[in-house]
Amino acid sequence: LRHDIVQVLCKFEMIFPPAFFTSMMHVMVHLPEEALLAGPVNYRWMYPIERLLGELKKSVRNRAKPEGSIIEAWVQYESLTFCGMYLKDVETAFNRPQRNNEGGMRKEKLSVFAQSARPFGDPGRGESFSTNDMEVAHWFVLNNCDEIMAYLDEHEEMMKREHPSHLVAHKQRELFPQWFLESVNKLKSSNSPMYSDELYNLAFGPIRAE
Repeated sequence: LRHDIVQVLCKFEMIFPPAFFTSMMHVMVHLPEEALLAGPVNYRWMYPIERLLGELKKSVRNRAKPEGSIIEAWVQYESLTFCGMYLKDVETAFNRPQRNNEGGMRKEKLSVFAQSARPFGDPGRGESFSTNDMEVAHWFVLNNCDEIMAYLDEHEEMMKREHPSHLVAHKQRELFPQWFLESVNKLKSSNSPMYSDELYNLAFGPIRAE
């Protein structure tokens, strides 16, 4: 963007009328350099501060002494927030049930299955994912499940012994799902107490609904 934006704006000048080129169009010339020097904008823009100042303005009751009204309202807010963490019998923001509470206790033991979730969109018109997409999603879940970190570490050591260091990560991502499924099947066949249906479902991967 930094190298092409000037030429892009020049081409725009041949297409759009002068009224199109406001200050917001010209600011694009400076945005790439600003991003390189200052970093992500969400850490330095004024919108959070302006929203906070707007909330403080709403707390003014005595317009003759707005500072005192703001201080009094802020002290009340801080006091209620602090006390709300210790009021066990009173509903506060800290002990209030979730808005989309599913109800009941979760019986799943693996963290990846214990998350409350709702389907999004129309189930009858769901997107069809490719085999590669399903494999990527399965690897992401496996790689972020704390309960199988021991399996991941064991397989990584195997890959280090069998492959060069620059291929270890690629080979683990490629071979771990099948190796993990075989390991779980061995636990199942030996009636190991470490086996569970959840572990098998995790190793089996996502089921494609036709």
